[in-house]
Amino acid sequence: MKRRGFTLIEVLVSLAIFALAAASLGGAYYNVLLSRIAMKQDEQGLDDMARCRAALLETPGFDDVETGGEIHLPGNRTARWKGKIEPTTVSDLFAVMLTAEIQATENGEFGPERTEARMLLRPTWSIPSDRQKIRDEARERLLKERGYDEALGNSAFRSTKTTGKKLVPPTAANPSGATPTPKKGGAGKGTPAPAPAPKAAPKQ
Repeated sequence: MKRRGFTLIEVLVSLAIFALAAASLGGAYYNVLLSRIAMKQDEQGLDDMARCRAALLETPGFDDVETGGEIHLPGNRTARWKGKIEPTTVSDLFAVMLTAEIQATENGEFGPERTEARMLLRPTWSIPSDRQKIRDEARERLLKERGYDEALGNSAFRSTKTTGKKLVPPTAANPSGATPTPKKGGAGKGTPAPAPAPKAAPKQ
């Protein structure tokens, strides 16, 4: 029996299908590699920002934070950081904007600035006069909202008398504890009228 081989058209079609599959698989593999590289860079960037944040938190002075400094990163890289401090309406609480420039590679150029906002409680950064001013403003604001001063105890609020039905202890005759409603013709308020006396039978 004579065997039949593939024709030229069938071979070309199979090669085209194989090329399309290889191109799609290659594109998918390339996307996976890019995703892994991007994730690695993001993790490295988060780690670098965490180191800059730690350097800021370890700096006690107000002026030293705004001046900033440099820290060494893994891979013989360097990062420059500084902070901008803004007071808030809460005593000893400050809004800090951390700005960092990080080298991507060893001895390479610094990348774009990265910023991060934080709220820090630092009593040592407060000026006593400013702290007292903030506390006085907060005290006046609470005085206006409440309407009285807790230190003096002169509350302007008075509780109103509660109106409603009077509750009585439950008894065997009144298990619900509700106030009995007086009936018409009763002897007194809230007391049921007595039953009429039986009539005497007529004499025969």
